[in-house]
Amino acid sequence: MLHNIFRLSMVLVSWSTLLLYPKKEFKRFLPVTVFVTGLVSILLILSSPYRLWRVSGGLKSKIFNDLSFTLGPFFVANLWVFRLAYGTIWQYLGINLVIDYLLAYPVSSLFKKMNIYQLDRLKPLYFFSIIYSFAILAYGFQYFFRGGRR
Repeated sequence: MLHNIFRLSMVLVSWSTLLLYPKKEFKRFLPVTVFVTGLVSILLILSSPYRLWRVSGGLKSKIFNDLSFTLGPFFVANLWVFRLAYGTIWQYLGINLVIDYLLAYPVSSLFKKMNIYQLDRLKPLYFFSIIYSFAILAYGFQYFFRGGRR
């Protein structure tokens, strides 16, 4: 029950921040956010057969965890990072470096203690490398999608 409240609050809190997000910017950065969310979804699908991490509670819990994270904080954070830093690649990379580091190390450690998920074969350094490379790919996608325009 506590996990369900946590999942729901992750989604609701994340999406509530979009009340402050400009509609024009939402349309501008929606394609890249969908693209990178797709990349993360592929990683989430591959996590089971390759035992990259373990989710307590079985397949149903894994699906709910994946959806609440991907469609909640991950999706919204990508929109905000692009809104705040797109056009200044070093700022964008710096923000993503901090966020991805926090996700790979302290947040993963916290979630392990909360019994939400535990990294198995995927060590924190590899996890960080993968999600940071997704950020780089996302920036490239947005740059070429917009035709090089800010």
